[in-house]
Amino acid sequence: MEIFPHIHQIPSLVADRNLYQYLFVGDNPVLIDTGASYTPDEVILPYLKAIGISPSSLKMAINTHADADHHGGNDSLKQAAGEMLLACGDPDRVMIEDVDYLFANRYDQWIGDHGVGLGTNAESTAWVRKMVGTPRRIDVTFCGGEQIAIDDKRSLKVLHVPGHSDGHLAVYDAANKAVFVGDALHGANCPTVNGEPSLPPAYFSVLAYVGTLDFIESFEVDWIYSAHWPTYHGSQVADFLTECRKFVKDASEIVWKTLETHPEGVSLKAFIDECGLALGNWPAANRWLLMYPMHGHLAYLELQGAVKKNKFEGRTVWTLTAAANKGDHFATA
Repeated sequence: MEIFPHIHQIPSLVADRNLYQYLFVGDNPVLIDTGASYTPDEVILPYLKAIGISPSSLKMAINTHADADHHGGNDSLKQAAGEMLLACGDPDRVMIEDVDYLFANRYDQWIGDHGVGLGTNAESTAWVRKMVGTPRRIDVTFCGGEQIAIDDKRSLKVLHVPGHSDGHLAVYDAANKAVFVGDALHGANCPTVNGEPSLPPAYFSVLAYVGTLDFIESFEVDWIYSAHWPTYHGSQVADFLTECRKFVKDASEIVWKTLETHPEGVSLKAFIDECGLALGNWPAANRWLLMYPMHGHLAYLELQGAVKKNKFEGRTVWTLTAAANKGDHFATA
């Protein structure tokens, strides 16, 4: 679907959610995200054919971040597109190029200490392994601030928007006052195609995520386009950013309350179980993904000196310190 002149949104699905890639057509066509391993053959290449664009004319495909449904199509698209460059944020490069590193440091990094992660479910692990496909070398990395020329009159500004991943990228189209954010902004949940909650927000770092919200607000934005969320326009932009901030604040309050009511300490799994129902009504099977924001809030509190890690009945738990100050807890909300 052409959303602006020479800018296309390419729709497909991942599980019960929308999945969008974005194509900028001009002298130097650029694609944002390559989808899962099967997305190029099933969706992207047929779309290019339908609008009369040869795959070999693609100059660059930018992975917004390291996740199977955002860079899994790198290999098959690269094979079809010939000289096209693959790009990503510099801190995400190793995860995108090395599948085992991706799983060990993004999906399964807390299994050993906390018993939560993708690897506790063999069926889900196999599904994500299929999506991530064959790894491919990244040709170019960005740190944010770069300009990508689509033609003599149009360019995209690369934004570094961490929180969901350390190297997460977005692009800003000043001509249309539109920002294309991938998974950088999460609102209160990631919705199904019907608008029901599917997944909880999955920011890793509270400080980075709130910094990204501040950064996006510093631009003149009339449109937000993402990988899974609806399009936000006009006053909806501010409403969505407010929704993002509200979830951070709500999570902060619930994490603190849980710590206060469990002086013996709380494990990461217990935070997920106890806080999950209060934070959203996504399916119980997806609640484990709260490990990301829960760990992010606890890491922030640890940085503030408000919590410490201990062992309780053989599990890693967090407890409030004697110096804990509730005011510190809301410093980023």
